[in-house]
Amino acid sequence: MLTCPQLRQIYNMSAIIIYILLGLAIGYIGGYAGIGGAPFMIAFLVLVMGVNQFTAQGTVLTMMLGPMSLLGIITMKEEVKSQWKSIVIGVLSYAFFSYFGAKWAFELGELSIKKYFALLLIIIGLMQLFPQFSKPDHIKKTTQIPPLWMLIIGMATGIIGGLFGIGAGVLMVPTFLMLFNMHKNHARALSLAILLPPVSLGAFYKYFEENAIDWKLVVILFISYFIANYLGAKRGSRASLGNFKKIYALLLIGIAIVYFLQIYFQSK
Repeated sequence: MLTCPQLRQIYNMSAIIIYILLGLAIGYIGGYAGIGGAPFMIAFLVLVMGVNQFTAQGTVLTMMLGPMSLLGIITMKEEVKSQWKSIVIGVLSYAFFSYFGAKWAFELGELSIKKYFALLLIIIGLMQLFPQFSKPDHIKKTTQIPPLWMLIIGMATGIIGGLFGIGAGVLMVPTFLMLFNMHKNHARALSLAILLPPVSLGAFYKYFEENAIDWKLVVILFISYFIANYLGAKRGSRASLGNFKKIYALLLIGIAIVYFLQIYFQSK
C-alpha cells in the first residue's frame, strides 16, 4: 500500500507532466496564431490546478520575461525587420505601463479581477468570432502601424496586460487586423517580436513585490512553451486562421462561463 509521501510524490510528478503538456500546447497555439496564449494558461492554472489568480498571472508574466517567442520569430524574420520602429515603440510603452496595470490589479482584489478577467475573455472571443469587424478582403493590406497609434496600443495593452497577466499578442493581433487591416503574417510577426524582450518587466516588479510568482512553474512552462512555439509558428505561416479563430473564440467564451460559475458558487 502506498504511503502518504509516495502519494504526494506521484501527485507532484503528475502535476509536472500536466504543466509540461500545458506549456507545449499553449506554445504551439501561440506560434500558430501569433498570440501569447496567456488567457488559456492562466485559466487552466486557476480552474483546473487550483492556483491563486494573482499567482497564475504573476507566474505567466514572469515566464514572458524570457525570449519565449524567439523560435517563432526566426520563421518570420523578414516581416520583423521591416517593423523595427513599431517593435521598439510597442515594447517600451507596454513595459512601462504594465506596472500600473499590475498595481491596479492588487488594489481591486482577486474576486474583482476574476470577474473582469472572465469579461475580457468574452470580449476577446467576440473580436475573433465575428468577421464583420474586419475590413473587406479587397481593401489593400498594410504592413506598418503609424507610430502614434503604436504608442497608444502599447500603452493600452500594457495596462491591460499587467492587470490580467496576459501578453501583447492576444490583444494586439486582433487590433492590427481589424483596425488597420494589417497583413496576417506582419501582424503575427509584430506581436511575437514585441513579446521577445522582457516586455512585462513593469508588471513583474509589482507581482514580485507581492510574492505572487511560482518560480518552479515559471521554468517548466517557459521551457515547454519555447520548444513548441517554433513548430506552431512554422505551421501557422502557411495556414488559414479562419476556422482556428472560431474555435479559439468559442473556447475563450466557454472558459469565461466556467469562471463566472466558479465565482457564483464561491460566493454562496
